[in-house]
Amino acid sequence: MSDTQPDLSSVIATGDGMFFIDQEQKITFWNKAAEGFLGYRSEEVIGKYCWELLQGCTLQGQVICRARGPIISQTTQGNRVRHFDLCVRHHDGHTILINLSTMALTNEKGGEPHGLLHLFYPLREQPTWSGMLRIYLLGPVQIQRADGSMVEGPLWNRVKVRALLTYLALQERQPVERETLLELLWPELDHDAALRNLNTTVYNLRRSLEPELASASNSHYVFYEGGQYWLGGAGLHWLDARAFEVGIRRARAESEIAHAVSTYKKALALYRGDYLADLSVTSLWSPGDQQRYQELYLSALEELGTIYEQQGLDKEAKETYLQAIASAPWRETAVRKLMRLLIQEGDKVGAIRQCQRLTAVLENDLGVKPSKETRLLCQELKCEP
Repeated sequence: MSDTQPDLSSVIATGDGMFFIDQEQKITFWNKAAEGFLGYRSEEVIGKYCWELLQGCTLQGQVICRARGPIISQTTQGNRVRHFDLCVRHHDGHTILINLSTMALTNEKGGEPHGLLHLFYPLREQPTWSGMLRIYLLGPVQIQRADGSMVEGPLWNRVKVRALLTYLALQERQPVERETLLELLWPELDHDAALRNLNTTVYNLRRSLEPELASASNSHYVFYEGGQYWLGGAGLHWLDARAFEVGIRRARAESEIAHAVSTYKKALALYRGDYLADLSVTSLWSPGDQQRYQELYLSALEELGTIYEQQGLDKEAKETYLQAIASAPWRETAVRKLMRLLIQEGDKVGAIRQCQRLTAVLENDLGVKPSKETRLLCQELKCEP
């Protein structure tokens, strides 16, 4: 037995989830029950920081699991920590509520603890928070409060306010160093000027989210402690980009046609436009992220259109392909699918028109010629691209 790994034989048979962290907060033991409850296999977690993995927070959004957080601080000082409820991140990405008990384990002679032993079990109730936000990032950034009202006003209309909220939301309740935010949002300013801007922006964000907020310390959303900021309850907020990806993945895996169509349509309805469309002037925006979400959207539309065709629903298929083409006129695969469908229906004129429009877009806007497959299809119509 190593000096950093205590003998856990007396509790190894427990039905509770159990894991041990050393003095650096790295996981050194993870039992089978923990695997079953949270979905992480032992080999996936050993050696990782517990706070990075679980991202635990209270139902009120207070982040508990973080580097040198309150649990390890209390036990290091010799204080006992009562069991409590904690929202943690499951392997699949969703948040579940557990009841957690913690004890410090020391060697037989006492002294410095080896680390902390955590025992937990999932609670039947699902984690809910009355302050949950609906965060929309596909298209212009929008926030809907739990009461259905939209966050708006002159403070919210400031780009850096929306950028700050977006960045904190994307960290999924991982605290962010203040210096990281300064470099991210004001890289061109000296430290003091950037810090003043950050303080003002945080104030404006808190006021935007909670217009009736009495003081910064009472914010339910934007927390600050030890030089770090985080979005309270971030694991409990609804994020359209996450729901969009999960929805498309579920639709593709659905074997029942009606359910697949319904799941595709629900997910596709979330795509309001380019990812972070109104934050393109900030360092949060990247063409890679925008293209990834756009490609997922266009591919899903084509997949849905194909399902409609297979079901003999030509009208719905055409509308779906046209929706893809309206978003990306240069999308050759969608245009070809539409052309073939029009040819089957005997609408040769309509197919030729699509060929001509595509050719013009590719040559005039992108400076390229159609692909070989597109050219062959156009030639069948006696329409040379």
